[in-house]
Amino acid sequence: MQDMDQNFLEKIQNFTILPRRFGIKSNYIHLFGPPKSGKTSLALDFAGHFKKPIYIDYQDPRLNIETTKNILLKLYLEKKIDILIIDNFSNILPLPNLKNIILITQSKNAGISKNFISKKISPLSFEEYISFDKKNLSINALFNHFLKDGNLPEIQYLPEYKKILRKQEIITLSFKQNTLFFQSLIPYQGHKITPNQIYIQLKKQIKISKDKIYECLQTFQENQIIHFLPHIDNQSKSKKLYFYDFSLPYAFTQEKSFQNIFENMLFLELLYKYNNLYYDEGCDFIIQNLHAYIALPFPTEKMIKEKIAKIEKKFPKITFITISHESEGQTPYTQWKAITFTNFALNEF
Repeated sequence: MQDMDQNFLEKIQNFTILPRRFGIKSNYIHLFGPPKSGKTSLALDFAGHFKKPIYIDYQDPRLNIETTKNILLKLYLEKKIDILIIDNFSNILPLPNLKNIILITQSKNAGISKNFISKKISPLSFEEYISFDKKNLSINALFNHFLKDGNLPEIQYLPEYKKILRKQEIITLSFKQNTLFFQSLIPYQGHKITPNQIYIQLKKQIKISKDKIYECLQTFQENQIIHFLPHIDNQSKSKKLYFYDFSLPYAFTQEKSFQNIFENMLFLELLYKYNNLYYDEGCDFIIQNLHAYIALPFPTEKMIKEKIAKIEKKFPKITFITISHESEGQTPYTQWKAITFTNFALNEF
């Protein structure tokens, strides 16, 4: 612990620092978000512009609280620190009176001082994903990789044979004793479900109390790991379950639904842009101006017409997100179009 100034150098040597769409401007910043979404990498990249950065990870088993406290005080008094990064932060150490401090947690509700501006860091959007491409692959090839590999930044640079193993490792390390419960949720991706229904289903598979399930679900939501999408007209109705990494089924289940994975991917793209999303019968997602989005990877003209007929009187605008099909039209009630996911993600906003 004596070489605290070396921790920063060691960390950046082991990280692939990538430019993100998230910028850091505040002197006191709190980064939060799901596991491996790029919080630490973003902080290290920002701190690289300073002359005397210090990095501390509270989960480092070598960390000794009293020793660290004394070293930080000494560095501060000797003016040998101009920015401090604390990863996996908890209130176990007093913070020095520095102008620049970055605190990193999973949860937004981590007891952070009001002096800090909290910023949610999400995994990669498709636009960010393709910006990291160094092989000049085609958009179609990049989309296929994205769909298979998911949206966690570090996964993109691993050899193929390591990607699944690394995802499994991330979940095990992140969830510890709750790993089995989290894995048991993955088959319900895209399903309409309530916490009580989850309990009824999972108590047949794993030994876990109802209180524990409710506690875990709340924590997962606070940490942006899972999302429960509400019905637009009935908040007490079953909610649709989505994950922070849409590709998790590839690493954890033998039976997976391409439709649900594609739908989860679209949900996350919409979530980057809109704070309030809902679902309704007949459509997957609705934004505030009653613009309906439907994930339909492989549509036919008949399928599109049938879906429009069910909801056209309720929604003045309907967009179908597909893999390769594009078309558009209008009825007396609504304007609709079908657009590929790649064009939607890169051009729609």
